[in-house]
Amino acid sequence: MLHCAFLYMNPTRKYEGLFIFPPEEGPDATKGEEKRLEEAISRFGGKIVDKKDWGRRPLGYSIRKFREGRMLLWNFEMETRQIAELKKILQLDEKILKTTLVKFEEPKPAKVRLRTPPPIPVPTHGSKP
Repeated sequence: MLHCAFLYMNPTRKYEGLFIFPPEEGPDATKGEEKRLEEAISRFGGKIVDKKDWGRRPLGYSIRKFREGRMLLWNFEMETRQIAELKKILQLDEKILKTTLVKFEEPKPAKVRLRTPPPIPVPTHGSKP
């Protein structure tokens, strides 16, 4: 029965979310939206690990006639089954211009492969160069 229990386990994974809000006149203008976003993540059992406010930045293309947006980059942990529900809720929020959620993986250290130099021929006594 252990294999059946394993199928129903829902692991907690790390996610990275980029949230773009309309460009308001200061960081205090989006504090209410940040609070609602934080509550939505915690409501689905998530735990916020890191928050970065990237501030007001130009967008690569216009979103709802905005050429700039206020960007927040958050790292959080959540069960995998809850992430789809969170995406639905965030897409319905009219205050958020765009949401991108991806699974966050720690960067792996690069493998260093050392090349061994070719052997140097050793001259023997009696051999002509």
